[in-house]
Amino acid sequence: MNRRIFSLVPVLVLLLLCVGSTTASALQFSDVPTEHWAYQEITRMSDRGVIQGNGGTFDPASEVSRQAFLAMACRASGLDERTLEANGNWWQPLLAYAHYFEWCSPEEINESNRTQPITRQLAAKLLINVLFSEESTDNSTAAFTDRSAVSSACLPHVRAASELGLINGYADGSFRPQGTLTRAAAAAIISRALTAKEQSIPVVAGETVQIPILMYHDVSYLGYGYSKTPEIFRTQMEELKKAGFNTIFFSQLIDYVEYGTALPEKPVIVTLDDGYMTNYTYVLPILKELGMKAEISVIGNAMIYAEWGMDWEQVRDMQESGLVCFQAHTKALHDAVGRTGVLKKTDETWAEYVQVFADDAARIQELLMQETGNQPQVFTYPLGKHNPMTEAIIRQFGYKASLTTRDGVAEVTQGDPKSLYLMDRIGMDFRNGSVLSVLRQFGWKG
Repeated sequence: MNRRIFSLVPVLVLLLLCVGSTTASALQFSDVPTEHWAYQEITRMSDRGVIQGNGGTFDPASEVSRQAFLAMACRASGLDERTLEANGNWWQPLLAYAHYFEWCSPEEINESNRTQPITRQLAAKLLINVLFSEESTDNSTAAFTDRSAVSSACLPHVRAASELGLINGYADGSFRPQGTLTRAAAAAIISRALTAKEQSIPVVAGETVQIPILMYHDVSYLGYGYSKTPEIFRTQMEELKKAGFNTIFFSQLIDYVEYGTALPEKPVIVTLDDGYMTNYTYVLPILKELGMKAEISVIGNAMIYAEWGMDWEQVRDMQESGLVCFQAHTKALHDAVGRTGVLKKTDETWAEYVQVFADDAARIQELLMQETGNQPQVFTYPLGKHNPMTEAIIRQFGYKASLTTRDGVAEVTQGDPKSLYLMDRIGMDFRNGSVLSVLRQFGWKG
């Protein structure tokens, strides 16, 4: 599988907006006075959680290790490893992540050399691969006097980093690829990288709106489990319609956030998880009757093996109606033995876990593209389970939103792509009464 088949550019733009403000600023670093040459950059990166100190100091003049620089780059792109692994093994998920997406080779950073100082050429490679992958395809203009000393694997990235003004050469025209970086220099070049990336982001500022997202599963006469009769489903849809709600697709919500495209009054999203055949048998006729839209998150393997699942011909028929869109609910991890949702197994290495989840997220995406012609934009988490690694991975593959099973009314903000991730939904499977009462119960203010 080509792990770079999907464009990382829009994904990385979103990720730059996801860096939190979790670390003390440089004002609290006793060894970074205001007159320090990198004070502003250190302050900015500290405030955004990209760098951290130790006991109130930053140690700006010390060499930065390979693992530390990788951590800074990953945090800049949206993956903060600090909640993933304990017991001193914080670096393991980062290496697994970087190796899977081929940002560096296992030879360049591994368990044995991870604490060694990072070289300037490897820093350039990581920085460009993480934040500017589209810039690393040509090495024709890397005109340093010591260009021949730059490894072929790093040369395109050195060129790109130089042209973007992230890592400059020296006055004598050299780049010194094997030279090392101080912690202050690392903070400075990552700060420059984020500034360069953010300058390319169109500014869309606007209001925050509530978006009720209703979650259903099976609509049938099964009579137990996640099943709701067609009559109750129709009654709830009729109530929404009578109350002036307008069903929308996730694509409309994404356009609202990214471009400021207007939404209809009282927008609501109706979602159905798993891909039951009864969605085709009962739900589609109701949607046609009422002129309403719905989103269905399918399990790839259920489309192939489960007797209760719809087939691809039915999927295409629903899509052609213009009333249904399809999203990703994993390829094969929904009911994986020994796993809670898509979370890591206790006996699984981080390399194994990243491989399993990332491959699955890519495969369901590829399958939906193959069968429907459309790339899914939303990843729906089985059981609502997620972690920072799953969120980082789906963004790398171009998913622009994700859904939990946590009861609540979602809120999104124009110009804030991160508000599209981990959105709350309201589970309707066991709620057979008034939809409006349920919405008010969870804070809907319309």
